[in-house]
Amino acid sequence: MNGSNELKKILFCGLESGGKTSILLLLDKKFSLLPTVKPTIKAKRTFYTNSLLGTSIVRWDLGGQKGYRKIYLGDKSKYFTDMQSIFYVIDIQAPKKFEEAIRFLNDIINVASESHPENFQLLILLHKYDPDVKNKKETIDRLNYLENQIKSAIKDIKFSIYRTSIYDEPSLLKAFSDGVFYATHKSKMFESLLKEYMGKTYNSSMLLLDQNCFIIASRTTDESYQKICEAIAPRLTQALEKLEEWDINTIDIVTNVEFSEKQSKYQKEGIIFLRKLDISNTRFYLIALCLNKKVKIKSYEYLPLLADNLKNLLESFD
Repeated sequence: MNGSNELKKILFCGLESGGKTSILLLLDKKFSLLPTVKPTIKAKRTFYTNSLLGTSIVRWDLGGQKGYRKIYLGDKSKYFTDMQSIFYVIDIQAPKKFEEAIRFLNDIINVASESHPENFQLLILLHKYDPDVKNKKETIDRLNYLENQIKSAIKDIKFSIYRTSIYDEPSLLKAFSDGVFYATHKSKMFESLLKEYMGKTYNSSMLLLDQNCFIIASRTTDESYQKICEAIAPRLTQALEKLEEWDINTIDIVTNVEFSEKQSKYQKEGIIFLRKLDISNTRFYLIALCLNKKVKIKSYEYLPLLADNLKNLLESFD
C-alpha cells in the first residue's frame, strides 16, 4: 500500500502538566519514556502513519504554560488552520485549575471556530481518571462539575467527552480512534464490510482493529456490548502477541461469557472471540461478541469471505 497522501492535523491542547505528552507516548507505546516526561516547550510536532487507512497524521503537542497559550491564540493561522481534531485535556486531579482550564477551552473554541466554523472535531479528555481514584466521591463530584461547566460553556459546536487515564489504555485508544479515524471515507468502507458480515453471522457487536489496537470500524446492536469489546480488545491482542513471542501460533482467543440478570431481562450466555487476520502484509484484529454460542460456527464459516473482502478493499486503496 502506498498510502499516505492524506495528511491530518491533530492538536493536543490544555494547561501545563495536564498529561498531553504522556498520552502521546502511551499511544506510541513508548512506555520507558513516561517517567522522564518534562514540560513541553512551545509546540512539538510528531508524525504517525496508519498504513491501513493510508493516513498520515501530524500531531501538535501544544505546551500549556501561560506564555505559550498567548502565542497560540495570537497566531491562529499557524496553529488553528487545516486541522481535523482538537483533543483538549483537563487534569481532573487539579481542581484549583478547573476555572482556568475552562477559560482556555473557551478561547480555543472561539479561535478555532473562526478558522473552521463547522469542519473540526472537539474531543475533551477528562484525564488522570486513574483506577485508584475513579470511584472516590471527590472524583465523581469533580467529573460532574466539569461536565456541567463544559456543557454550559459550549453551545454552538458538537463535542465529545471522554474519561481517560494512561493506566487505562483502552480509554485512550477509543478517544484517539474516534478523533482520527472515525467517519473517514475508508473507515466507512470497512464498516460496510462489518455490517454485511454481521448480517450473515448474527453477532451482537464487532470491532475491526489495526495492529496498534486503534479502532478502524465497528458495528453493534447495543452500545454497552461495544464498550465491552473496546475494554478488553487491547488485553486480548496483548495475550495473543505474547504467545507469538514463544513461537506459539494462536489464530484466536475465545472466552465464554454469561450476563447477569441485572444486565439483561433474560440471562444470556455467549462468547467473545478475538481473531487475527493477516492480509496483504497487514495485521487486523477482529473482536466479536456473540450472545449465542452457536453463532460462533457461523462467525467462523464466513471469516474467509470477510478476509477476501478486506483484501480486495485494501488492494483498491493502492
